[in-house]
Amino acid sequence: MTHNSNIHPSDVPHAGAPRRGLITAIGAVMVVAGVAAILFPFISSLGVTFCVSWMLVIAAIVQSVNAFSQTQWDKRLPSLIIAALWLVGGLFLLMRPLEGIFVLTIIVAGVFIVEGIIKAFLAFQMRPLSGWGWILFDGLAALVLGALLWWQLPISALWALGTLAGINIVISGWTLMIVPCAVSAVMEDIGNALGDKPDSKPKA
Repeated sequence: MTHNSNIHPSDVPHAGAPRRGLITAIGAVMVVAGVAAILFPFISSLGVTFCVSWMLVIAAIVQSVNAFSQTQWDKRLPSLIIAALWLVGGLFLLMRPLEGIFVLTIIVAGVFIVEGIIKAFLAFQMRPLSGWGWILFDGLAALVLGALLWWQLPISALWALGTLAGINIVISGWTLMIVPCAVSAVMEDIGNALGDKPDSKPKA
């Protein structure tokens, strides 16, 4: 019996090369888009507002469909109320995007402040376990950022959403660019290991 292999060990690192190239290209585009969002924060803030508004409208439609799938009004009515609130919020952001940016900035600032307080409290609860200082630092950073956004209102509304979205996009894009390189290095090590390993199977 003859053992045939269609994939040579040296081919292992190249098996997913096209896909890794595509992922890397998407990551590069995301980095460029994120940098553009940071450089033009007001325009990107408008984009964030429109995205949130359409997400609320779509969520309202889905919630309404789910509500009418209920047979009893005591279960249908709460879903309809939630759908109506989401729809009103989405339409408000669509029709009044400037006011929407201001409202969303207030919400983001509040979220950062609450997150900072919770993380700081959690850090002191974990003390003196290892790593509690980093959690405290993370909480204080979020608290300072939230207070900064709140203190600089309404000026912060002109740059906060776009800048934060841009930073997030840059980090996500950079991650997409780095991960395929790391995977490629691991696969290359596996391929080298397979290439150095003698074939123990008998050939007939």
